[in-house]
Amino acid sequence: MIFYFSGNGNSRWVAEQVAQGTGDVAMNIAGFIKDKHTPPVLKPGERVGIIFPIHSWYAPRVVVDFVRQLQVPEDAYRYAICTCGDDVGKGMQRFSRHFPLDAAWSVQMPNTYIPMFNLDSTEKAQRKVDTTRGFIPGIVADIKARKPVWQVHEGALPQLKTYVINALFVKFSIRSKPFRVEGECISCGICVHTCPVGNIDLQNGLPVWSDHCVHCMGCIHACPKGVIQYGKVTRKRGRYHLESLLQLE
Repeated sequence: MIFYFSGNGNSRWVAEQVAQGTGDVAMNIAGFIKDKHTPPVLKPGERVGIIFPIHSWYAPRVVVDFVRQLQVPEDAYRYAICTCGDDVGKGMQRFSRHFPLDAAWSVQMPNTYIPMFNLDSTEKAQRKVDTTRGFIPGIVADIKARKPVWQVHEGALPQLKTYVINALFVKFSIRSKPFRVEGECISCGICVHTCPVGNIDLQNGLPVWSDHCVHCMGCIHACPKGVIQYGKVTRKRGRYHLESLLQLE
């Protein structure tokens, strides 16, 4: 069983690739969050994978809350794969305190957090996708063999990033108020459907954000008209579409 969380498709794509290789079922954590369903009962000896994006050098809080609900048999093989723009700090090590791991990997995927960073160039984004595609068969082989593996790129100053910067990010940066529509909204509802935590509703044909955002920026990138902004900073920054990179192959 593979459980994944994804705002912009990167972790979903990795989960689908891994599931295809292992023959396991990939399930979207967002479905459990939105429908308020409890996770399924896991079978003895099962492989259990958690795949998620790194948000400011740690797992999104909703992923941590989800794994706390899992009832995992003692003989299960537990692993996690995180997608990141560059490095993960101590994020995976910290995550393993909530979900003890037999194996862990980090893989680089294109940057998507445009409130703070520009998108990667098309060439750099394509290289990341291609590199990760090349890594996945090895990851799949290790999972099927139930190997104890820890291939996680922590980067520089990992303690500072995960335990200090992440805390500041959660306290001061994760806010819904700066989201706004600037331009002609067509009331398509794609932002509502895209949000993995059900944080958006349409009111009078326009999106309205609630207060349990995880800052994945999925709504901004998915808007077909490009009219959703986060304050002023995203106005001149691009929008990310994984599908366009996959089509270039």
